[in-house]
Amino acid sequence: MAKRKNWFSLFFTNYLGVLNDNFLKTLACFICIAWVGKENESMVVTLASAALVIPYLLFSPLAGRLAKIYKKRKIVVWAKFAEMLIMVVAAAGFLMHSTVLVLSSILLMGLQSALFSPSKYGLIRDIGGEEGISYGSGAMEMFAFVGILTGTLMAAFLSESVTIPVLCVILFGVALLGWLSSLTIRANESEPMKESHETLNPVKFVKDMFVRALAFKGLNWVVVGLATFWFIGSMIQMVLIVYCRSDLGMSDSETGIVMSLAAVGIGAGCYLAGVLSRRDVELGLVPYGGITTGVTLLAIFLFDAHGVTFAILVFLAAFFSGMFKVPLDAWIQANVKGRELGDMLAYSNLITFLFMLMASGCFGGMTMLFDTKYVFIFLAVLTFTITVVLFLCVEEVRMRFKKFRLKN
Repeated sequence: MAKRKNWFSLFFTNYLGVLNDNFLKTLACFICIAWVGKENESMVVTLASAALVIPYLLFSPLAGRLAKIYKKRKIVVWAKFAEMLIMVVAAAGFLMHSTVLVLSSILLMGLQSALFSPSKYGLIRDIGGEEGISYGSGAMEMFAFVGILTGTLMAAFLSESVTIPVLCVILFGVALLGWLSSLTIRANESEPMKESHETLNPVKFVKDMFVRALAFKGLNWVVVGLATFWFIGSMIQMVLIVYCRSDLGMSDSETGIVMSLAAVGIGAGCYLAGVLSRRDVELGLVPYGGITTGVTLLAIFLFDAHGVTFAILVFLAAFFSGMFKVPLDAWIQANVKGRELGDMLAYSNLITFLFMLMASGCFGGMTMLFDTKYVFIFLAVLTFTITVVLFLCVEEVRMRFKKFRLKN
């Protein structure tokens, strides 16, 4: 019973943080567009997405160090306290109609998220033990994507129906609730290290971690696989905001529903992957998830889907991608032991958010040169490619795939 309560405290704290990230970012996309004009729509979406990820590139090494030399629970609590202060900055931006201030608050939320990300994910093993890694990773991601769903839906509907002061109160209220939830987290942590000598230079950190990761066969490819998942996810989120409104003629609330279906799909896929894995780290799910995600994205492009058909295909693509992601997350948790996990999670975060920043640039470039629809075919090809690469380069993916087929 105690472990179940501790799981919920961690999951709910993470859920509220992800909710506020996406509520703020989506509000910025919907509201700031009205301030700057429709011709700058793609630019606002790109900048809002980039602002949330740039801090991960600069501060992931520091985040990894913090997770090694301090209690991870304490880092989470202080990060959630900082979120309340950041929401004050966001509120000032919305009330003053300042796009710069709103984007600055998103940048600060990115910094806050970057600094406590290795700590919150490191707590999964501290709460559930080795046998709880797959379940904890799957449920954590499910709650996270439900947070994306909730934040996106709230922004889509409330941006059209309530005043800006009410939106500001909601932003602060969610941050306050997240801080209170973080105070209830309990975990069996190992003792923090007295000191850590890893570099805080992001470039040198990546080089050092790449070399250290070679000690774990396949780890670097798993990190690239996760980063590619987030590259694809980021581009899907951006393309839905523009494609649904401009190409399919949807309103903000209708666009929010489609984006929310994507979040529900990923969350459901993540949870199912955790259940199917049972107590194992089931890398055999990766090829299934990757191939079916690619096929679904390809179908969106080929069939020129609209309306309900489009929404169903978006949901399915997201669902299968969740099954692709969770085994990779769980594999890192299971194979990197002790406080070194903090560094490897920070390394994975940095590469992931480098890919997400590249996704923002790639989306901006593609929509300038091609019709928005062509983003879907690009993402389908990329999904097939990373699935084949993981199958060929990570021996455990091949082995577990064969065993999973025989077992099921």
